[in-house]
Amino acid sequence: MHPPTLKSGTGGSGGLQSPSDIWKVEELLWTGGTDAFERRLGPICTMAFPGAGILDRDDILPTLSLAPRWSHVDMRKRHQAETNGTIVLAYHAHALREGDAPYDALCSSTWLDTADGWRIVQHQQSLLN
Repeated sequence: MHPPTLKSGTGGSGGLQSPSDIWKVEELLWTGGTDAFERRLGPICTMAFPGAGILDRDDILPTLSLAPRWSHVDMRKRHQAETNGTIVLAYHAHALREGDAPYDALCSSTWLDTADGWRIVQHQQSLLN
């Protein structure tokens, strides 16, 4: 089975197959390997994580490769805003992985419709527990 992909439109979000597609890809970034990120990072990207701090594109993959992946993430209280080739997601993430306490954070991600398809250009997590 191939991972879900977002089809780029001629602009805007009209190329999405269904509204749930972007959420499937967002979940894959939590549970998949660094290759899931590598294929979906925008030409510019900034991410902010508790503990790791603020990361620019060049630092994201090396930093994430050191962290164990999540076995499950539940994205609660989902919000989605779309305009002019940009999609912003906001949600409460409840994530699990072996050997760690459950992880709860408020998260946001920004996706940009590029010539190469939908790419993540921003992600942020604010720890709740």
